[in-house]
Amino acid sequence: MARHWHDHEHHGLHDHEWHGRRGRRFFRSGELHLVLLALLAQRPQHGYDLMNELEVLFGPAYTPSPGSIYPALSGLEAEGLIRAEAEGDRKVFSVTEMGRRALVDRERVLAAVEARTGARLSGGALEPALNRLVARVRAVASKVDHAAVEVVLDEAGDRVEGLVGHGEAKEARQ
Repeated sequence: MARHWHDHEHHGLHDHEWHGRRGRRFFRSGELHLVLLALLAQRPQHGYDLMNELEVLFGPAYTPSPGSIYPALSGLEAEGLIRAEAEGDRKVFSVTEMGRRALVDRERVLAAVEARTGARLSGGALEPALNRLVARVRAVASKVDHAAVEVVLDEAGDRVEGLVGHGEAKEARQ
């Protein structure tokens, strides 16, 4: 059975995700593929444009290279998660419907990448923000007072509920 980038058991190094500082691996297994998929879900792009965007999002901690990006794009294309269309002598990559579903299935992993790196890769939906919050709280759960965290989360919930009136006022202005 073939392994895919999104398999939880996948621990291979064929992801070519090594370009971090001091020889450390910046992306964990399958994360580069997921990040590329998320970027392509926002808009179709050339491989070179994706490398530039990755450098803006993660530099200087991560330096993308053709040797990491293009094999990842080929893998995503082979799985049917993205498609490549010729545009002159270059390819434009875009996400497929299957790719969008895979992205939804892995939104918690994407949220963890966002929480760890500070990059924002997801669209405007609230679910990714909630997943980032969960990932951040879980990361420190063993080091903090749980009762204090509950108070903070309850206060945050109260503040969010207080925004309900603001949303209605916004709708009335439109």
